[in-house]
Amino acid sequence: MKASIIASLLAAGVALAAPAPISASNVEKRAEPSILACNDRNFSGYCQTISSPASECDKWLVGDFDDQISSVRPDENSFCYFFVDRDCSTDGDFFHVGYPGVADLSVTPVNGPEGSTRDFENKISSYFCVPNA
Repeated sequence: MKASIIASLLAAGVALAAPAPISASNVEKRAEPSILACNDRNFSGYCQTISSPASECDKWLVGDFDDQISSVRPDENSFCYFFVDRDCSTDGDFFHVGYPGVADLSVTPVNGPEGSTRDFENKISSYFCVPNA
């Protein structure tokens, strides 16, 4: 009888110590935000998916992309800020956008009267993204 009590206690301890399974959705939430950046409008031409840690400024280190972006698309779980200055500085022009992004940066929607746009085509030098709340 003592053996069955000890076996039951050991089994209960193992069951309590077992880790909870991690779902795919929890793993995705922790993934680094990414953007699709293309040097032509409508997400065409030379495109690259770029990832960076959330809320960290990422400069266009690849010479192909500094001031050469014509369309950007954050991933579905992110909201991103794009800057004309290289260090994510708000001293220069910037805009923010979520998914599905901006297919034509020459007419980027901005705050203001309805239909207001600004030309950010071939001007972006840095960005950072934050997860959607």
